[in-house]
Amino acid sequence: MTFTSRDLRDQIITATDASDGEYNIDAILDEIIEEHGAVDIDTLDTGEFWAIVGKHAVA
Repeated sequence: MTFTSRDLRDQIITATDASDGEYNIDAILDEIIEEHGAVDIDTLDTGEFWAIVGKHAVA
């Protein structure tokens, strides 16, 4: 099975829904794809993933 940007989007939504706050999912998705491609978030460093998420928090 090929991992797609849709799969990545679903993972981002699942992760951010489980945390406090609201986030710009499209911006998170774009940054991860730009830096790493469409990858499973489990392959990313946890700190890096949450730093990207934090940059795209919606006030």
